Amino acid sequence: MSLSVPLLIAVACIVVALAGLSWLPLLAWLRRRRRTYELAAQLPGPRDLPVLGHFHMFFGLEPWQVPQLIAQLAEQYDGTFKLKMGSNFSLMMFQPRDMEVVLSSSQLLDKAVEYSFLRGWLNDGLLLSSGPKWHRRRKIITPAFHFRILEPYVEIFDRQTRVLIRKWQQTLGRSFDLGHDVHLFTLDVICVA
Repeated sequence: MSLSVPLLIAVACIVVALAGLSWLPLLAWLRRRRRTYELAAQLPGPRDLPVLGHFHMFFGLEPWQVPQLIAQLAEQYDGTFKLKMGSNFSLMMFQPRDMEVVLSSSQLLDKAVEYSFLRGWLNDGLLLSSGPKWHRRRKIITPAFHFRILEPYVEIFDRQTRVLIRKWQQTLGRSFDLGHDVHLFTLDVICVA
């Protein structure tokens, strides 16, 4: 009987140690996220709920209502605001001055987890790559988009855009498939160019 008490104590110690160790990954994750949470707290945006974040704002909305909600929030928060979905933050930017800071940065190259859904379709090209791979590919492709190279095509872009706008003006007040029109516009630009 005296042997079972030390054995129970040893088992209890092992269980407590394993339970404590199981919290280490969570604590490490929270420590990494702490800076994100601190910075996000300084950003404008609607009040979020613990754990859910801003999911409650989207409950019950039809898919076509989501862009309307985002547009209302953009207007309310002067074009830049945060959205928290669970533990993930998204910074929504609609002001060119804010977008320029992010898009012109060579440091902000890590892609959001949502981009991973495109990997099967786009592979690991310029849009999805990061770090040294992104820098190499960007260096190769940048000269192709220099303004002097694109200058001869501005007239084509302008003409095809005017055609697209005239088409959309005929559909004012009615819903239509925007994606289909944009695909046709892109095809027109490519074929004319």
